[in-house]
Amino acid sequence: MSDRRNLSTCFLGVLLAAVAGCDEPPASADQDVVPPEVPTTESQVSEAALTAPDCRMLTTASVTASGDDGDGSVAANSQDDNLDTRWSGPGKGAFLIMDLGASQTLVGTTVAWHRGNERQNHFVLSTSEDGATFTQAYAADSALNNQAQTYAFSARKARYVRITVNGNTVNDWASIAETRACGEQTVPPASTADSGPVLPRLPYLQSVGPTSAIVVFRSGVSCTPFVRFGEGTLLARTATATVAGWRHAVKLEGLQPGRAYGYSVEACGSVTGLRTFRTASAPGTRRVRFTTMGDFGTGGSAQSKVMAMMNKPEWRGEFLVALGDNAYSSGTEQEFQDRMFKPMGALLREVPVFPSLGNHEYVTNQGQPYLDNFYLPTNNPAKSERYYSFDWGNVHFTALDSNCAIGMASSDRCSAAAQKTWAEQDLAASALPWKVVFFHHPPWSSGEHGSQLTMRRTYGPLFEKYGVDLVLTGHDHNYERSKPMKGDAVAPSGTRGIPYVVVGSGGATLRPFAGSQPSWTALRDNQVYGFMDVVVDGGTLTARLITSTGTVRDTLTVTKSLPAVRTSSQAQKLEPMETVPGPVDDPAHMPESLRVRPPLPPADRLEDVADAPEPPARTEAPESE
Repeated sequence: MSDRRNLSTCFLGVLLAAVAGCDEPPASADQDVVPPEVPTTESQVSEAALTAPDCRMLTTASVTASGDDGDGSVAANSQDDNLDTRWSGPGKGAFLIMDLGASQTLVGTTVAWHRGNERQNHFVLSTSEDGATFTQAYAADSALNNQAQTYAFSARKARYVRITVNGNTVNDWASIAETRACGEQTVPPASTADSGPVLPRLPYLQSVGPTSAIVVFRSGVSCTPFVRFGEGTLLARTATATVAGWRHAVKLEGLQPGRAYGYSVEACGSVTGLRTFRTASAPGTRRVRFTTMGDFGTGGSAQSKVMAMMNKPEWRGEFLVALGDNAYSSGTEQEFQDRMFKPMGALLREVPVFPSLGNHEYVTNQGQPYLDNFYLPTNNPAKSERYYSFDWGNVHFTALDSNCAIGMASSDRCSAAAQKTWAEQDLAASALPWKVVFFHHPPWSSGEHGSQLTMRRTYGPLFEKYGVDLVLTGHDHNYERSKPMKGDAVAPSGTRGIPYVVVGSGGATLRPFAGSQPSWTALRDNQVYGFMDVVVDGGTLTARLITSTGTVRDTLTVTKSLPAVRTSSQAQKLEPMETVPGPVDDPAHMPESLRVRPPLPPADRLEDVADAPEPPARTEAPESE
């Protein structure tokens, strides 16, 4: 360490920290401390190079900065293709300017942040033709990882790119290992039209997290397909299926949180057109939007109208939470194909679905076709997809199997006690400010089935203890929202309660209410089909019932004060979701269940969606409440 460095560090220490002496001067806020007895030798330098598959990196003619740390972390280090060096500049608003030498078409900027897995940087990207007047192109917070992050913006002509850093979650320094401007694509965008033989099942998205996603589809012949993917329309990366067969689940990894990705499937001569999806936002992201509904899998006209409205740009969520009875009437393989994946194919190609088991799925082998068709998180001790949880931005979601909880599962498939133990641990462990729980059988309902008291008495106390904000259910074919509930009654004035919402209006034939409206019901409706649009924005959750004609039938608002963001927990969350591999086919023989059969008619009649008897001692008629 030079004498100049000792003096400057001591001087800063006196001014900023009022230290008494400088016998052992502290490192500046952005320095890596290397023990003096272990000098860095030439053989120890790794000189890792910058790689950014989602960016056609342009050559920088020259680079300047607002300042540096005075110890060699200069602007030129950001262009030396060595991730072990960096530019570091002090103070909020520190900036780095890349001069490309001439005006070019720019579509983004790639940045590899120094210690990016520890610090979330607050930054603004701006462009300029003359180096004097800059126009903002992008503003965000960096993701918490060490990978190069590409930030795409609308195409524009510019010679200069400025990166302004307004501090980070650790200190007020700007620190960049490598950065490049991204030029216009040199290849045409992928086609949006499908070509070749039509896939028996078009791609759908599963277990989409901050850094990974699964693309699931089926082919007409046995092969080993692959998926091209990348940010925007530049599909520069490839992921290949691990085994040959007819049922395919290809995992995309190395993604960035809260970003739009394009993908195209190439399978056995079939090529699907470009489709896009959005990765889960990182914990700490204040805004989350999703849709939810249950009792929809009929393949009929009402379901079709709800799907058409949900797929409109103004109502499309980042993901769909499905509340059970996804495939009437028995949850068979063909019913999933004809009554869920075909009518919902256009939506599910771009919007991931996180489902829960309904009682109709349990009719066939206690939900085995459901488990074969979905690739869900396996983050419970049993590694079971029957119940699971995931995070999206500032919201923690917990999915339960209410069939298991009320005694409809055999012990070898699902233990009610084990699910309850896991649910309590899961809710207790989440530090996110919002918690949403979803399952099929409603603890509060005045519909045909009434309230499911086993679910209420078993899980209601846990929901209240661990601060659940909203409970979403289906089962009864209507819409009903409770007032904030606590225990077996409406929460007293001035105390916190939980709203329970039945959204059983997704497409199955609506049913009459069993009696008059109870005093605990805020609003109920059995005349309209629809779904809920839920937006969490900072400290406000707004949930609206959107009918199949596009009207807003009901609105729920929940507000709360948000705690401070905990960056250490954010870094731990950004991991690929763990999922089971799913069914593996013999590549030489098509499974019998996948053979083409005449399409099923819609399940639009009351008898098509009738329910099998449930344990009578565990429900209570609505009028007794």
